[in-house]
Amino acid sequence: MKFTFFRLILFSFIIGIFSSCLGSSSDSTTGSSSPYFSSLVFKSNDSIPYLSTAAFTLNEYDAASKDSIIVNLDSLPYGTRIDSVYPTFTFKSSAAIRLYYLPGNKYKRDSVWLTGTDTIDFKQPVRVRNYAADKKTYKEYTVKTNVHQVNPEVYKWRKASDNLGQADFKNQKAITRNDTLFYYQNDGTNGFLNISTNGYSWTPKTVNGLPVNSPLNDMTLFKGQVFVSKDGFNIYSSTNGINWIKKSLTEFSFKSLLFVFNDLLWAVVQANDASYHFANSPDGIIWTMRGTIPDNFPVSDFASVSFKSPTGKERVFVTNGVSADGSILYMHNRWSTEDETGVNWVNFSSENTSMDDLTIGGSVISYDNKLFAFGLKDDNTSYFKVSRDEGLSWQVPDTALNILPAGYMATPRNYQSVVVFKAKTYDKVNSAALKDEILQSNRIFIFGGKFNGTKYSDVWTGKLNRKNFLRQYNYAY
Repeated sequence: MKFTFFRLILFSFIIGIFSSCLGSSSDSTTGSSSPYFSSLVFKSNDSIPYLSTAAFTLNEYDAASKDSIIVNLDSLPYGTRIDSVYPTFTFKSSAAIRLYYLPGNKYKRDSVWLTGTDTIDFKQPVRVRNYAADKKTYKEYTVKTNVHQVNPEVYKWRKASDNLGQADFKNQKAITRNDTLFYYQNDGTNGFLNISTNGYSWTPKTVNGLPVNSPLNDMTLFKGQVFVSKDGFNIYSSTNGINWIKKSLTEFSFKSLLFVFNDLLWAVVQANDASYHFANSPDGIIWTMRGTIPDNFPVSDFASVSFKSPTGKERVFVTNGVSADGSILYMHNRWSTEDETGVNWVNFSSENTSMDDLTIGGSVISYDNKLFAFGLKDDNTSYFKVSRDEGLSWQVPDTALNILPAGYMATPRNYQSVVVFKAKTYDKVNSAALKDEILQSNRIFIFGGKFNGTKYSDVWTGKLNRKNFLRQYNYAY
């Protein structure tokens, strides 16, 4: 009798311990048999400040472990420590939670009852078994914690081609159209075109109707068509980048196409009285002359870019080039506007001189909410700077994060052509081919250039690591 009574007390004691090993529960109704997952939260601390940002969801069934997976699909920031984490699980019903370390872990123990005060190492996947309140029904899950394994703010640069197209070219220009790269060259006698969907393999095409001595440097994509000015009163356009037609105007002559701004194509033109003006067009055919250009505004050999500010406002930035009187604008030319009329411009050069050493023939692009400038310094060395304030101030990029390869920087050049090859919109990433296409998208490509009679036909490419993260490509980027 005493023995039976002792066994009863011991059994009650064991049940008490079992029931005390509780995780947080949203519904601990006595006898409930619903052990299913609701949520997982990591508690942040001073040494691991990002942990609370981890959003865990129940993902696909894992055939290897025969478990469902609890995982944070959006990875924690690079460098986040997950070796000593306070986890809080919530289940529909929970009497106790057992956490199992998978084979190969560094701990002597293979499992532990979670009490709510445990610190767990999540560097490797673990498995949890939750017992419902009826203490019989249970459900197992594998828990994976994703942390970015590469620094997302590092740029990776490499050479994409040693010699693309014609080595002895006179003019060159690269553009992107319909997820395809177009690279034009001419030598004064012939015109050349190579196209690519990835920037590495190229196909030559025959160009029809485009003058073989066109400067090409003001070639601009606008509403699906490609435009380039030539011979003063003539402008050429193409709907496919291959076959070109000529449009002639008589009321003014084109000096150079500028940019696309507020759904209009803009240009610098010269009126019949020899004065210089802005002009814009809604279709590249009908043009309207606007106000006169500011003093020291470039009419050729400039670099320009249109982009949206963080507030969504369209802006344009123009730098360097040659003025209307033929003067080279080394240090007196950085212009910006968000004025839809194109009349009011801000001269950044009078406010900040941090870009003063870029010579003519440079290139400017917008990438990752920054502006990048490439070209030559006035001492004939390579130029590479970044602006984080829409072109007002410029700095040398952090060499720990973004540095062009030595092979590129060792060959100073201007008149290179720089483009951003952007990504498509993807609903799902479910094939190796599609993943490879994503890795080639959102890239910067730098094509060739010139320096003191030397011509370069190489191609370099770079990309911010963060733009490789596949989760981003469930949305337009």
